[in-house]
Amino acid sequence: MSLAYGYIGLTEGIFQPGISQALQASGYDISFEKVQQRQPQRPLLERILRTKTPECSGMTEDRYDHSRPSWIQREGSRMVHLDPGAELDLGGIVKGWAVERIADWLQRTLHIPAGLINAGGDIQVWGSPDHSQWTLQVADPLQNQGAVSGVIRLQRGAVATSGISRRQWQNTDGSFAHHLIDPRTMEPADTDVLQCTVLGQHASQCEIIAKTVCILGSAEAVGWLNRHYDRHDVLWMTRDGITYFRGNTDTLAEHWPGFDPDHRFSLI
Repeated sequence: MSLAYGYIGLTEGIFQPGISQALQASGYDISFEKVQQRQPQRPLLERILRTKTPECSGMTEDRYDHSRPSWIQREGSRMVHLDPGAELDLGGIVKGWAVERIADWLQRTLHIPAGLINAGGDIQVWGSPDHSQWTLQVADPLQNQGAVSGVIRLQRGAVATSGISRRQWQNTDGSFAHHLIDPRTMEPADTDVLQCTVLGQHASQCEIIAKTVCILGSAEAVGWLNRHYDRHDVLWMTRDGITYFRGNTDTLAEHWPGFDPDHRFSLI
């Protein structure tokens, strides 16, 4: 809980575990497999690619104080105090956190020399028994499931991917939604980013960065990354098929073979 609380500040309020009720209201109130079964099989991606998105920075109405947590964890305490009616959803951080704990336990307790832990795209790797580096495939959000847009190569570290093109659905009333809630509107994020992949050292941190970039959109993402994260490679793809890269451009060809981003932003 303390880790989640800290990320509220680092993401300037964009990571917000208090979005549980908004997520349920959008239609994600049961397991995703059941959500898919009850909706018409019309892919949201087709609608995303056809719809223009207004810039988030142009919003004139702020209905919520999205930077204010609806819960507090007392320092040194195991207790969490919630505002009346508040519900928490830690799905945005728990996978990466669990991956890190498992990888650490395998290395320190069982002395496993090399391994890869993958929890739904949140990945932690160490060692390399057969080759000099691990090779991880990055899905192409503009193609059918199984298509690959490129690969990542690394010896040790973490990779996480988030996006709006896979975990999406159409509600029974005909409305479309996805699972990334923008706390500024308490609705599924209206963003140009279809998918973001982050390379770093810790799975939970990479996961938070990927989700925040997806929610912010391209216009705000680079500035936010420059303010808070200067040691991560971040690559995202938009609905227009444009690829952005913000990270170490000197090692782009080594760690991201096959990718030729349209826009590149170096670390500052």
